[in-house]
Amino acid sequence: MNTIIIPTDFSTTAANAAEFALHFAQQVKAKRILLFHAYELPIALDPLMPGVQMLELDSYKNTAQDNIIHFQENLAAKFPNTNLLIDTVVEYGSISNGLEQIEKREKIEFIIMGITGGGAIEETLIGSNTISVASSFDVPVLIIPPMAHFVKVENIMLACDFDHADKYIPVDIIQQMIDDTKAKLLVFNLEVDMEESKNNYPAKVMGEGFAVHSVLQDFKPEYFFSKSDEYVDGVNDFADTHNVQMIISMPKRHSFFEKLFIKSRTKKLAFHTHIPLLVIHKKE
Repeated sequence: MNTIIIPTDFSTTAANAAEFALHFAQQVKAKRILLFHAYELPIALDPLMPGVQMLELDSYKNTAQDNIIHFQENLAAKFPNTNLLIDTVVEYGSISNGLEQIEKREKIEFIIMGITGGGAIEETLIGSNTISVASSFDVPVLIIPPMAHFVKVENIMLACDFDHADKYIPVDIIQQMIDDTKAKLLVFNLEVDMEESKNNYPAKVMGEGFAVHSVLQDFKPEYFFSKSDEYVDGVNDFADTHNVQMIISMPKRHSFFEKLFIKSRTKKLAFHTHIPLLVIHKKE
């Protein structure tokens, strides 16, 4: 892993994620941290006054550049002995558009972002920049909860439903994480539909799990099966019990109309876990 990109809005949550990222970068022996900030003009500005808007744009750009340099200096002061190169970049537009611009210039390998705990409205209607980036980019996105502090990654939990999982497990990314962290892989399957599963559990899981065992056999993982009424509670309880420092979630691709009706487990987990969540997709 060469470069880790850290989008930031200079908030306390973003600062915590950046500190976590530097610790993590040292564990995986990354070479470079890229602090990234996206800025936009307030909607209130009148688009019919281009002269004023250009002056405002320059002002916001200068402020953004000053803020990210200050953010960089504070971060570097907390890690005086690091060999990491800490660069900065400022882009006009949304975070997603900014990342697309960066991707045109250099390869994006890994993104680390903070997330603020969401309420019902934020989760179902507004969402967050972090969720948007994690769902739209194929590169791994590590989501850092607001109260999470870095602990050396020794146990990685792969949350897997075994439903054709062999077709969407990104083995290459998991391989990189295991190689970089030297962590142990724990594969966790949770049955949340109690009525459906009570008569055939775990036979159903094991039947579809044969391909998963084949795909992951080189990692020599441990497998765990459980039942719970609530997905997030089941995952969090297992992570706490087994000293997990990172959870991997692999959201499946859905059509636009499916997304309107399906509540994403990954999105719900991102808002309600206290353990860093790595969102990865299998490239098609």
